[in-house]
Amino acid sequence: MNWFTFLPFGVMLALSVTLGRVALPLHPLWSARLLSTTGVMTVVAAFGTGVFVAVNYGATLAPDAAAHVPEWALFGDDRPVPAWVGIPAIVLSAAGLLVAARLAVRWVIDLRAAQADARRPLDTEVPIAVAVPGRRGGVLLSRGLLSRLTARELQVVFEHERSHLRHRHHRYLASGELAATVLPPLRALNDRLRLSVERWADEDAAEAVGDRRLVARTIAKVALAQCPDGRHGPAVPFAWSGVVERVEALLATPPAKNTVSGPLLFVGHGLVTGSLTALTLQLDRAIASTLFPTLIIR
Repeated sequence: MNWFTFLPFGVMLALSVTLGRVALPLHPLWSARLLSTTGVMTVVAAFGTGVFVAVNYGATLAPDAAAHVPEWALFGDDRPVPAWVGIPAIVLSAAGLLVAARLAVRWVIDLRAAQADARRPLDTEVPIAVAVPGRRGGVLLSRGLLSRLTARELQVVFEHERSHLRHRHHRYLASGELAATVLPPLRALNDRLRLSVERWADEDAAEAVGDRRLVARTIAKVALAQCPDGRHGPAVPFAWSGVVERVEALLATPPAKNTVSGPLLFVGHGLVTGSLTALTLQLDRAIASTLFPTLIIR
């Protein structure tokens, strides 16, 4: 066993933390896709590394059983995995799976409740607009929102929520929340992902109504009257946090579409990070124990 085993997770974690702190000079569409993909791949790298180490620790404890384990699942140098590495790998992997399962159950409960409420306006004076995904979903509105907004402002809200539903933004938000829940250092990335998703829907609404200032004014108006509780699950609230950044962006020049640089960066990111895992496995098997003997965990 050598430190190359932990390289994919280390690189992805560092990249996720960096992207959580640095604003990307991209259209919100590409920012959301890049952040979501990075968060998911970091979680996959974390679980993959944990399970990989756990399997090899099990092989250390039961060498006879290791004969039934596929060769690709074992370390190339066949060195035993120490308990101080193997036990935490098992505990943390199990804890991560439990947290992910609990989060998924909560999402299902929240989604079903939101789908049931989406059949009629919410009987509250608090202005609420939420995109509820699923075949029984739609746009969930409150009576307070309908009474406070003008027809043009309601059009902004509907266009914003339609963007969430059309692009399945709940999947982006679910991936970000999963990453932040399983790996707390990724909370900043999740916050930036949520902001990117909201900005994406804002830009779609601005194009649909043809008035960026109207969209900015509507967001500010709804946000000032809302009292969000911070629990959104897979549904997307109209005026979540980041309102100041969203309004400022709408009052500025529209962002470039990045029709060339966006896809190239997105595809390149996937190829580089995906190739990293394969490269790491080859290094682990081919040269780690010979060229870097001081890195071996004994």
